[in-house]
Amino acid sequence: MSMEAESRDLLTVEQAANYLQLSQSSIRSYIRQGKLKAFRIAGKRKVLIPRDELLKLLEPARGDLFEGGDDGADDASKNGAAPPPRR
Repeated sequence: MSMEAESRDLLTVEQAANYLQLSQSSIRSYIRQGKLKAFRIAGKRKVLIPRDELLKLLEPARGDLFEGGDDGADDASKNGAAPPPRR
């Protein structure tokens, strides 16, 4: 693997955040919590994250996520609105 191809597999915090559509502070939080493995270049502040480590954060979305999973509450109570008056 060429050095250039290898470097594309290492992302900065900003690139990692863009890649997963998260904030940079979320990425840093994952690193601090040990959920995301990252590396610092010796003597530098720059942090690099292997792309495959980033992908380990992803998990399959459950089907009910997209079906408006029913938790027994009616739609009016979900958004904080009072239910319509009964007639």
